[in-house]
Amino acid sequence: MMSDTSTKLVAIAIADRGQFKHVAAELERRTPDADAASALVEAYRAEEAPPWLAAHLLGCIGHELGYATVREILLRAPGLLAESYAGPALAKILGERALPDLCALLRDAPKQVSREGAAYGLGHLGSPSAEAAVLEAVTTGCIRWQTAASILARLPIAPRHLCGLLRSGEMDPWRLATEIVWLALHDADSGRSTWVHDVAAELRPMIRDVLANPALSMAPRKRTQLEAWVFRGP
Repeated sequence: MMSDTSTKLVAIAIADRGQFKHVAAELERRTPDADAASALVEAYRAEEAPPWLAAHLLGCIGHELGYATVREILLRAPGLLAESYAGPALAKILGERALPDLCALLRDAPKQVSREGAAYGLGHLGSPSAEAAVLEAVTTGCIRWQTAASILARLPIAPRHLCGLLRSGEMDPWRLATEIVWLALHDADSGRSTWVHDVAAELRPMIRDVLANPALSMAPRKRTQLEAWVFRGP
């Protein structure tokens, strides 16, 4: 596979979708290829490549020629996780230059699934501006709090913003904050990210107070895990 051209790799993934992860990984190691992007766009137009595959691989190819098609897929919202692939693909293709467009899509795309795809793209960028946009989107109801939490837990969210949610005294921010911490703890357990332990001394008292409020409902498993962390100590 390493000796194949990028265009050939695209053809392999289209012919055998079980190879798409291997193809994607190899394409990401290479420089952006206009011919491969063009071939994939043509295959998508001919309905030979499903939207999710086209969006994902165009992001891995990384050539600007594929940007408009990926954006179209995001707005079309065809399902099968195409939107979740499309948002990060836009970020991969343009990098920080995609920020204004992703923010606009996050705010104005007609379908929630498209807005959430844009949010995943902002999560891929991982900048403070991206974090601020995701926080604003969940506050205004553009995206679901569960989606926002999964993104903010991995950015990671700035501690001051997380503390602000916990100090808000409002149920929706509490729900978002506890979900972020719960997801971050899972990431820490798997070794992906340990930021939550770095701010544990500041977070634990606030999480404890929030969990003590009987009006806050959550899955028993989550509550048990958060309580265990809160009372674990240094």
